[in-house]
Amino acid sequence: MPPLYQYAGLPNIKQPGLGVDECAARLQALAYAEERLMHLQAAHLVTVPEWDVKGLLGRLQYEAGQHADQLKNRLLELRISKKKALKASDNPLKVVFDEAMFAANTTDLLASLVLVFKPALLQAYRAYLAATNHLADYPTVRILKMIITEEEETLPLLEAAYHDVAHTPEKEAAATAWANVLRDMLAAAGGIDGTRPVDGARLKPVRAVRPYVIPRQMSRDDSFRQIWDFVHVENERAAERFAQMLATRLSEITAAEGLAFVLAEVEDQPWPFYVDISRHLWDEVRHTFFGEAATEQIFGDRAAMPIRNFDLTYVFQMSPLQQYAALGLGIEAAMMKYPPGKREEYEFCRDVAQHPLMTTFQDFDWADEVLHVNIARRQLKDWFHGSQQELLALAHQGVELRAQVRKMQPPSPLPDVSHTLPEIENGPQRYPDGH
Repeated sequence: MPPLYQYAGLPNIKQPGLGVDECAARLQALAYAEERLMHLQAAHLVTVPEWDVKGLLGRLQYEAGQHADQLKNRLLELRISKKKALKASDNPLKVVFDEAMFAANTTDLLASLVLVFKPALLQAYRAYLAATNHLADYPTVRILKMIITEEEETLPLLEAAYHDVAHTPEKEAAATAWANVLRDMLAAAGGIDGTRPVDGARLKPVRAVRPYVIPRQMSRDDSFRQIWDFVHVENERAAERFAQMLATRLSEITAAEGLAFVLAEVEDQPWPFYVDISRHLWDEVRHTFFGEAATEQIFGDRAAMPIRNFDLTYVFQMSPLQQYAALGLGIEAAMMKYPPGKREEYEFCRDVAQHPLMTTFQDFDWADEVLHVNIARRQLKDWFHGSQQELLALAHQGVELRAQVRKMQPPSPLPDVSHTLPEIENGPQRYPDGH
């Protein structure tokens, strides 16, 4: 018997498997599908009201973008030109995903993912692994194993969300009918990996008779109380300042929703632009979860802090370009100053609040914000066609609009937390370095 580790332990080494051209064709179709899923899930992060579904879509759009990026970069190693590999090409799947964008509600959206696209992707990835020669095509094999692991982890989450929203026979029947439409279209498009014949006669849009546009309106459930803004307090009022930090993190869902407009509506940018915005979007969802998780740990109730929503007013008013310039070069860049800024927030949690979980969260929040500013500088340099001075002026105008909108209604005080966080009030009132 040969040793277990012969051929580095790889299976499928003596079957001819797929040729390079056939591998590339399948991977290109799968990369396109993942890219469109990134856009689908990001766009509907804005429209779904269910809080926990919003958060899940934030993760899933990021993972889909990463999957597409890995597959596109593998195509560069398979004799595919950079232009062809990184740019979404004409594909029969376009009609299917254009149609999926018109999900009428959360149930429709989740049905498309749970009943159609995610199972089809898993089946296609597994079929590829069964067909390819693992020795010849090992770089792809390794990528697909990682992708399959993530898909297998998140599909049960989607299924649970779907069953929660499709909780009546009528809703389930409507969602199933929508899924059947998409499933038939997917089959007519040749399957999600493009391995079957295309039936153009059956590949006709039903709802997608015009381009999809994200609605400019707030869509949130009642998981959290919403207020216009909250009263700002200084660090000397330590418990109140800490509560404000929790509520501020919780409210970063609005930044994620704003970035969804950038990701879903800005066209004809190089592929790395979309990868960067997808990451930034997921980071803002993560930061929202920072506030939620810390609030739940402290108060035993994740909804103990409200969300501010004045940001939605100006986000819906600005173009994606101005919005992103204001966020990356205005708001987030300003937080790089010290003091105050992100470093001070981290030090406040570490030295004044002395709260281990929020200290960890603020440490990573600080690191993420540094990354975001660098991303914005890099991407806006190519996206904006004017001078640097004109770009900074555009960012400043966005920041000014935000400030004006913020003053339209008076802020509200946050809940009194002094009885819940008395140790903060009695803790050290100055940082170790004395500032």
